[in-house]
Amino acid sequence: MMNKSTHNIEQQGENYYLIPKTSHTNTVIFLHGLGDCGQSYIDFFQESDIVSATTKVVLITAPVRPVTINFGMQLNSWFDFKNFDVNEQNFQQAIGIDEMIQSSQQLIQILNQEVNILQGQSQKVFIGGFSQGACMSLKVGLEFDQKLGGILAFSGFLFPVYNEHENNKNTPILISHGTQDPLLAWAKCEISYNKLKQSSHPLQFEIIQDLQHSFNMKSYTAFRNFFNKYK
Repeated sequence: MMNKSTHNIEQQGENYYLIPKTSHTNTVIFLHGLGDCGQSYIDFFQESDIVSATTKVVLITAPVRPVTINFGMQLNSWFDFKNFDVNEQNFQQAIGIDEMIQSSQQLIQILNQEVNILQGQSQKVFIGGFSQGACMSLKVGLEFDQKLGGILAFSGFLFPVYNEHENNKNTPILISHGTQDPLLAWAKCEISYNKLKQSSHPLQFEIIQDLQHSFNMKSYTAFRNFFNKYK
């Protein structure tokens, strides 16, 4: 179990790293949602048993960008959200494609850094996120050229356009979503996962009754159990 006595907190710009004080056996990269930041997830990990005392946690903060759906307000955002119509036909009109690509490139660099720190043990690296962060985790995790331990997506959706790398065609994926999500309705987001359902990925769906666009104890439990299974 991680807690304040097992990890040091290091800050680099707006990014935060929870570093194990003893041995370092695996790494979780977790990406926040729209308008949030990496720092806000420190307690999420530090005050729970989601990951272990030997897990490094990497909390990256997205760049500040104008967000169309928020009337152009400058927010931490992995990509512009123009509307929440995330189906394949309207995809290029719904989000900022160039920003999505820029964020993907940044996150690929971070994945490579963390794999190198673990001396090439890429299967000890996990990537996950919430909302926008879930979308980016799925895209980057599937496209990364080294085998990852797993991908965790909370309250997000799968972009219809991604280039899945051969090395991650069998990577385990956790998809967790609330049935009462008012922003990214599960009925629409579920459709985005149809391609994955036909793949060879070990898929775990945790569809949580009455949950809105947030986490609850069932989300925590799903995270912990998935990570413990594949770490």
